[in-house]
Amino acid sequence: MTFGQKIKYRREELGYTQSELAKKVHTTQPYISRLERGHFNPSMKTITKISTALDISVDYLLFDDRKAV
Repeated sequence: MTFGQKIKYRREELGYTQSELAKKVHTTQPYISRLERGHFNPSMKTITKISTALDISVDYLLFDDRKAV
């Protein structure tokens, strides 16, 4: 899975909309959409916020090909 696919998979698993995740990460829904589609490489600060919001590790987001949690 790609970085964006992992975000989308976990977000949907938790029942969050893109807007809800965006609020938790302090960003916008269009930015989350672009991340999920692979249009951006976010900063480490944003990756950390996403991992916290989705309750998954940074390692999983960046390196691990297994399913979340």
